[in-house]
Amino acid sequence: MRRIPLRRPSPALVIACAALLVALGGTGYATVLQVPRSSVGTPQLRTSAVTTGKLAANAVTSAKVRNGTLRRVDFVGGKLPAGPPGPAGPAGPPGVSAVERVEATSVTNSTPGRTMQIACPTGKRLVGGGARLNPLLPQVALQQSFPDNDNVYRASAREVNPTGSTWSITVFAVCGVTS
Repeated sequence: MRRIPLRRPSPALVIACAALLVALGGTGYATVLQVPRSSVGTPQLRTSAVTTGKLAANAVTSAKVRNGTLRRVDFVGGKLPAGPPGPAGPAGPPGVSAVERVEATSVTNSTPGRTMQIACPTGKRLVGGGARLNPLLPQVALQQSFPDNDNVYRASAREVNPTGSTWSITVFAVCGVTS
């Protein structure tokens, strides 16, 4: 078996290696010991350089988080703390409650014209209404359908061409309590 002869490194190689160690070790040592507190922040970090997987458990506490920096997505669902109640807002637009529909139907006969009206119950105001013919006949037409005041809806119908058919008119009102 043949042995590989070992040669001693030249003095120039030894000095070059020592200089390299001093150069690299000195800057690394200076960097670690000479970095001022709070001098590394978001601008100095690459995107996604620090993730939750790289942090020790409970490494970030509420004392270490600057106020106003957390958002809703930073909290687990349902764990967002409620803040104090805010001031009362302005009153909303007037509303309608207790809405009901009332209707009245005329007699059914062959009279050539008729008028009907329906009033809202006491305490309620008219908020809408309408009328219909029973049955729909081509010879009979609605002439008027309108709110008469805050509480009554009126409608009238007449035969345009005389017919021997019987018909009626139904008037309805939509009533409610307004605020």
